[in-house]
Amino acid sequence: MLATVAIAQLINLALLALLPPDPPQTVPVATLAEAILERNERALTFRPVPAAPFRPETAGPAAARAEIELANRLGRMPGDVALDMTDAQGRKFVELYPRAGGPPVTALQGHFRLLLRERDGWLLIEPRNQQLFATRERQFLLLFLLSALAMLPIAWIFARRLSEPFERFADAAEALGRDPRATPPNVDGPAEIERAAQAFQQMQQRLKAYVTDRTQMLGAIAHDLRTPLTRLAFRMESLPEADRARMSADVAEMEAMVRSTLSLARTDSEPLNRQRLELGSLLEQAADDLALTGRKVSAEADEPLIVEGDPVELKRLLTNLLENGEIYGKKAHARAWRDGGSAVIDVDDEGPGIPVSEAERVFEPFYRLERSRSRETGGTGLGLSVARSIARAHGGDVVLSNRDKRGLRARVTIPLAR
Repeated sequence: MLATVAIAQLINLALLALLPPDPPQTVPVATLAEAILERNERALTFRPVPAAPFRPETAGPAAARAEIELANRLGRMPGDVALDMTDAQGRKFVELYPRAGGPPVTALQGHFRLLLRERDGWLLIEPRNQQLFATRERQFLLLFLLSALAMLPIAWIFARRLSEPFERFADAAEALGRDPRATPPNVDGPAEIERAAQAFQQMQQRLKAYVTDRTQMLGAIAHDLRTPLTRLAFRMESLPEADRARMSADVAEMEAMVRSTLSLARTDSEPLNRQRLELGSLLEQAADDLALTGRKVSAEADEPLIVEGDPVELKRLLTNLLENGEIYGKKAHARAWRDGGSAVIDVDDEGPGIPVSEAERVFEPFYRLERSRSRETGGTGLGLSVARSIARAHGGDVVLSNRDKRGLRARVTIPLAR
């Protein structure tokens, strides 16, 4: 739309350039005489010359009438004024006013030179500047500027209306990339956009069904593993102490993996129990619960942050990140603050950090770094996956970045309640 307006205005400029020139400028003799008497140097140049640069007597009788009119208005004798004049085509005064008789000449047309006799020579008077644009050109230029100013707001409105469906469609695609359970887009616009939106909704439904099936299958497998693990725990009681200790550690690790898998499946399949809550208080509560178990964690909130979310799921998200920071970074500190329309929680640890290339891969289920950040355990590989899944289900996200000096930062963003 804006390009069309620009092309139209360029066509107008081309037409302006191709217009025939305006007729020569007309200067009333009375106006010229007034400017000479006032010695108006903004309109005229005044230059003394020792000799006349043209021969006054060659201008013809018509020029003589103009000279007499100027002399009368200037209070001079007719022989004290000499006039030489050409138009835009270079025609001389004698050609412009061919008749010898007739009424007095009251206006000069075209470019002129005027001589006034002085005591020691002549005073040459000429127009200082020609008009920058002729009258017709000025009119067309003004019309061009006014039409451009009038069309720009209209073009912007139409362009905005045309682009809004694309923006909503792009926002829906971005939301789907973060969470397959996002609300399907309701896009109104041209027929092509509506067809693309319908295809997008069908794709989203298929993705949601695929993710749900895989998650439910994973949850069912994890649930079924709990029974044999329970039997193994009972049978270990009859083993010697040394063997029982080693097997107990293996069983505990397997049970932790089962719990994490069930937690991930529940997050991806069950609807959220949304309610208004204060996120800073929830963060401090999660940190206090972990501190009671001996974890080196702490938390603070700069101001109240009201969000709409599931308190159980959000607390699990915060607990996972605090535990992750304490396990791999010796201790963790979290701070909640506001950033525009979002609540932000930074969980910092003092560990070695992670390679930048692994900052996204660690969110994949069951993915662990080749070298664990802890000597004791590499974790189950599900804590960060669960945390991001919960954040995205609330319209937010979790990202990792290395701190400037030392340690890792996990940043959670959750939209504030309206």
